[in-house]
Amino acid sequence: MLFFYDVIAGDDLKVIPYPKQNYSNMNLNFAIGITSSIALFVPVVVILAYRLFTNQSFLALAINYFIVAIHLLMRQGVIKSPESVYQSLGIVDNLLDAPLMLLFLTFFSTSVAMKKRITAAMFIFIGFEAIILAIFGFSVLTVKIILGPDIAVILGISFMFFLRNVRLAVINAKSMGKAVMISSIFVSYSIFCLVYIFYYLARNTRYHNDARLIFYLVSILSALLMAVGILIEKKRIKKLDELRHTRKELAAIYGETAALNKGSRFLTIKKNQ
Repeated sequence: MLFFYDVIAGDDLKVIPYPKQNYSNMNLNFAIGITSSIALFVPVVVILAYRLFTNQSFLALAINYFIVAIHLLMRQGVIKSPESVYQSLGIVDNLLDAPLMLLFLTFFSTSVAMKKRITAAMFIFIGFEAIILAIFGFSVLTVKIILGPDIAVILGISFMFFLRNVRLAVINAKSMGKAVMISSIFVSYSIFCLVYIFYYLARNTRYHNDARLIFYLVSILSALLMAVGILIEKKRIKKLDELRHTRKELAAIYGETAALNKGSRFLTIKKNQ
């Protein structure tokens, strides 16, 4: 999940100090902001409750949602923090977004080769981020530069998986869990693309409140869809993990047996000699 700063768009990008809101200030943005924070914790709780964090894809997803939820609570003033901590966490969140989401998207891979390609894309993106960080430093300008490619990469890959899994879900209900999860990613990043344009590329700041409200609503929809998808898919995930475990154990057993047989043949040959 991404996080969008309140910024003055233009060549000289500056962060507008965020208004730490009080509980008494229950305006629409505040109420929906709190709701989105709570919604983002729902997939995290589901992943922890069903111990899906043993799968690296779901661990990456949980970390991503957790960081954004904490940051939104800071934005609303529920968690008190210095301005520097708030800003730093937001930059870290956006830097981690693409690597964590790419790691999660490996869950939808249909082959080892595809998984390797997505993993390679993740490391290439980390290298790209390192270069941008080295040039522009730990700043909001770095976030502005990185978010464009971030959204494009996640949107492109999720679109490919979205088409496949939705088509499979129509034919086979067993694919419904994955279809719901990938729909959550594809729909949210499609709308994040528009939010990014209004937040960082448009010079007129009058749309920022509307863009922020859209971001909150999309976060709620995305998180709840993801939680539902995980709940549907959890049994299949457990079965697949057990199957992988069994295969590894069988490979270890038969590997040892093959080695012993090879050794026995070698000993037999030596004795005959």
